[in-house]
Amino acid sequence: MINKVDDKGELPIFRARSRAGDFIFCGTIGVICLISALFFAHGSVLAGGIIAGGYLIALILRYSLLSDAPAVRAGTNVSEEQLELIERLRALLNALPQPVMLLNDEGSIEMSNRASEEMFGKQSTGRHIAAVIRVPKAHEALRTLEATGKPVETEISLTGAQERTALFYAAGLGISNAHDRGAMIVMLRDRTEQKKLERMRTDFVANASHELRTPLASMAGFIETLQGHAKNDPAARERFLEVMAAQADRMLRLVEDLIGLSAIELNETKPLTDKVDLAALTASVTESLQPIAQAKNSELIVETGDVPAMVLGDRHELFRLFQNLCENALKYGVNEETGRATVTVRVGFGHPPAREGYIRTGDSAPQIAVRAGVEEARLVHVQIADNGEGIEPNDLPRLTERFYRVNPQLSRAKGGTGLGLAIVKHILGRHRGGLQIESQLGEGSTFTVFFPPLQGEQLPRTLSADKDKRTERA
Repeated sequence: MINKVDDKGELPIFRARSRAGDFIFCGTIGVICLISALFFAHGSVLAGGIIAGGYLIALILRYSLLSDAPAVRAGTNVSEEQLELIERLRALLNALPQPVMLLNDEGSIEMSNRASEEMFGKQSTGRHIAAVIRVPKAHEALRTLEATGKPVETEISLTGAQERTALFYAAGLGISNAHDRGAMIVMLRDRTEQKKLERMRTDFVANASHELRTPLASMAGFIETLQGHAKNDPAARERFLEVMAAQADRMLRLVEDLIGLSAIELNETKPLTDKVDLAALTASVTESLQPIAQAKNSELIVETGDVPAMVLGDRHELFRLFQNLCENALKYGVNEETGRATVTVRVGFGHPPAREGYIRTGDSAPQIAVRAGVEEARLVHVQIADNGEGIEPNDLPRLTERFYRVNPQLSRAKGGTGLGLAIVKHILGRHRGGLQIESQLGEGSTFTVFFPPLQGEQLPRTLSADKDKRTERA
């Protein structure tokens, strides 16, 4: 086995010695000590102590210098030329973007490159492959390689913080040395993005074909009617064209939502770089939706306060998130008695007061705080509340499913695609946030989104004072 490199990435020559070298060195020191003893014919105790002490000191120095060096099989030595070749091999492996591991005949990892250490940790070298890659399909592939001697390739799933898909490739090294005939090389190629793209393409085709079938069939029927007996009927032509325009607009929104959802899924693993003030962003969203609210004879109120609510995120995605929630509240939060919707958007910190009598589902503030590793009081929340008719309890857990509609006919009549809350869910997933839904029939609904604060952001002064007071009372 080859020794490890030092902090500078170099391989010190004095550490690359074999067990045979250790025995030769010890034997040489012993012979020198015996020859020296001949010069002390009187047999002095002091002379014997000096000889024994020198011998022990030499052994201690020898093994202290080699304490970090793994053992090499007896009878083997590593020359400087071989060391240079090993260093070049290590540099070559480190230059590869895919994880690569060299296994000995016992299945232990003798050498791994930098990409492998990034994926499985720096302590993987020296461990058995079964302790590093705990995937039955991978071990089955290695057994097949041992039995047939032919290279094997299989697709495996790696669990962790995020599930990944990789192509596992293993081949024998064909070493003639009797001790290393079973040596193998293992390489993994990450296929997570490719699998995600394939799944997105499949989902897009399935969803688009399902959702577009009805409006396309409707438009085809109207066109056939206009080409037939309604050809010379101006009133029917005007009515049919109006319906066809509405169906075309619905299909356009559906395609835009599907493309947007696919783009969000594709960017889920990309790091967030924008510092976003949610108070300013929600104010901008509500301002852009004021014309829609006025057209519906509804009211859109925003309560952001004077304290910035900073988070790390994607400004475009967050704008779309709050836009979807506010539009949904204006569409479906209409009070039957007044015929108008009153939507209130509030920005705050920690957990907002629970609404008495409301049924709650989704993520809670404590869950998100633990998941994000922050104090619950430091969470940033945005709450969108309406005074509509509420949502049936059985429908609450399914609201974020794709194409799920509480009232399909009402949703289609209002131009809904059934993807708005699915988009919200995926955006929150990328931002390590969560969604909590509260509703009571006849009273209204509340959608609250939680976000971890920007790292290093201080707790607002007013909240800090309140927290200190609570601590003092406790």
